[in-house]
Amino acid sequence: MAWYERPVRMMRLDYIDRLARMREVDLDALARSKAEEWHINCEWVIGTPGTAPGLGYYVTFDTPKFEKYPALGDFDLIRSYLPHARKYGIHVLAYINAHWFSYDFADANPGWEQLLADGTPYGRVSPLYGCGTTFCVNSGWRDWAQDLMIEVMKTGIDGIFLDGPVVYPGCCYCPSCREKFKARFGAEIPPAEDWADESYKDFIEFREDSMAGFLADCRSSMKSVNPDGVIFLNGGSWHAGAWRVARDIEKVGEFEDFNGAEAFFHPGPRNHPLHFWSLAAKHLVAGGKPAVVFSHHALGSWHYVPLPPIETQLAIAQTVACGANPWIAIFDYALDGSRELALEPVREIQGFLERHEDYYAGSESAADIALLYSRQTSTYYISALEELYGEQGSGQERDLIADIGSGKKIVPTDRDARSRGMDWKKRKQICDELHGNTYLGYFTALAREHIPFDVILDKDLSVEGLSKYRVLILPNTACLSDSQIEAIEAFAEKGGGILAEFETGWYDERGRRRPENPLGRLLGVDSVEGLMPPAAGEEYIKVKAPMPSFNPEQLIARPQFSLIVSPSDRSDMSDTSDATALLFMERIGQLYSALKGETGYPALVTSSKAVYLPALVGEFYARYRMWEYQALIGNAVRSLYGKPLPLQADCPQTVEIELRRQPGRLLIHLVNNTGDMQRPMSEIIPLRDIRISIQSDPIKRVYSLWSRADLAFTQEDGIVGFALPNLGLYEVVVLE
Repeated sequence: MAWYERPVRMMRLDYIDRLARMREVDLDALARSKAEEWHINCEWVIGTPGTAPGLGYYVTFDTPKFEKYPALGDFDLIRSYLPHARKYGIHVLAYINAHWFSYDFADANPGWEQLLADGTPYGRVSPLYGCGTTFCVNSGWRDWAQDLMIEVMKTGIDGIFLDGPVVYPGCCYCPSCREKFKARFGAEIPPAEDWADESYKDFIEFREDSMAGFLADCRSSMKSVNPDGVIFLNGGSWHAGAWRVARDIEKVGEFEDFNGAEAFFHPGPRNHPLHFWSLAAKHLVAGGKPAVVFSHHALGSWHYVPLPPIETQLAIAQTVACGANPWIAIFDYALDGSRELALEPVREIQGFLERHEDYYAGSESAADIALLYSRQTSTYYISALEELYGEQGSGQERDLIADIGSGKKIVPTDRDARSRGMDWKKRKQICDELHGNTYLGYFTALAREHIPFDVILDKDLSVEGLSKYRVLILPNTACLSDSQIEAIEAFAEKGGGILAEFETGWYDERGRRRPENPLGRLLGVDSVEGLMPPAAGEEYIKVKAPMPSFNPEQLIARPQFSLIVSPSDRSDMSDTSDATALLFMERIGQLYSALKGETGYPALVTSSKAVYLPALVGEFYARYRMWEYQALIGNAVRSLYGKPLPLQADCPQTVEIELRRQPGRLLIHLVNNTGDMQRPMSEIIPLRDIRISIQSDPIKRVYSLWSRADLAFTQEDGIVGFALPNLGLYEVVVLE
């Protein structure tokens, strides 16, 4: 393994605008502290500062080609520090700020800024961090950046991290982009967001391809100095809407050695998912490169206040449990005396990781259930269902007022109104939110059901990519190519199970609606008659047949967006009762009104190969967290699996369980997210007597790494059972 393919623990110690302090410190003691207290083996040192008002054009090292950060004088920060870091086994990467530049520097280099459609520089309309602008990857700045890659690598460092660039929303219409786009597509860049125009979709691809091409050139420049150097950038994560800044690991992954992205904790009214860092880690790991999750030590935008220790340790624990590498940014604390507050939680957990590094090296996921994150759907999905775009309300009652929504269209219904750029923008924002919530809902439900799973990407929808899995989950994966449809059908034909919902398969890979759904037969659906009137409350589904976790005649809340479908009359339906196991109730239409009858339309369609949910189930669960939908997703996966799941756990649903393997070992990572019911968490509730049974080849020993104890176990018919007496925040149980 190359060093970056082994477990890596990264950090960045940042002096902000006081870089000259590096001249005053004992560099050997500083490097030793990072290795022995922070337990890192890779560090980013500042190559160009990320400091107001956009000083990314200064460098911290000696070179005749670029302007030195004035306060450093004749001090070469990188070359002075590098031998000390190497002495303590720390690989050094240069942090390059590639997205934030001052107006003065932009004025001195006309033609470099990213432009909006009206020719206004983006950074003049939306100043970065309150001041400064940004440059275009296709402009003359590209050559400047390549020279910078070469010069910084001459210092002898191991590689480069690029913070940015990104193509900002509504950009770029600079002369270079216009020329390149026209040469490639034979047309002008569309003037506004218009999803009815295929040229606009070409523009979306052009922006992402421009990012990938820029990174490819940076990589070539870097390797011209050091063929063994590594490079990566601040890429996109799983959040819907990442297309607006042209960041996607499927595009840039070919040209970087790590897949990395920010997962910074920001306190506030928005709800942080319990699996905040796991969501980022699994998505990045799916890219097929060593992955790094960036978790800032700071409490959101209060950069001099550290995260509570529990949140810091959860960030690292969730990251490594999912097979990724941790990174943490630290602002220098020497002036305010609170350095120890930031250090202590990192020292404990990363010391554990360092001591047990061999248990992380080369480990692979042992899951055989796949959850798809579809970039195609995230980027191109705009539903043709007009009812999605009405004002729905929250369903909440407060002060004797019921927020049930008006149903009034909040965007026009004319899908051919090409001149209505803002209307398309609003439609896309709604679909982006639906897509992000849908994915989050399935991720959360699987984690809470203790069902080990992998995240896969669009590129994995092939016969080979699906070959290791028994179940494939398609969370409203609306946009699929013909070849991906064929791969899904082949997967099902070979015995794989499919869980899909809502509009899965109705659109091609560019978001164009098909006249018929090619997955309809596989999913057991003969026709779709339309969308039930959306409602945020007082609409129901009735359980009609015995099901795990449900009782006959039980009512459950109806998802806000639910389709009326007719199931196929087919011989491979699992059971006639399954087709009507869940039925939509007739619309009530008003709060505090009597129940009405059953519609006869199924809320669940099952066959021997698939389970289809004709509603936005994942999105509904993500918003309302109703346990019934967690159970419905878990039960669907279990039925499709075809035999008992390999892992059974008797512990709270807040315990995240990840299965990984090495030759001769099965590794069970347990992250205890059982906190004090608020974010940020201030404490974790310790758990007792966690019981796990798991399918395994014959084993000789079971032991825990954190508590350093051998565990008694039973072994019968290929099932190993054991109990973990105590679980704090994190544990790894090893079966050898």
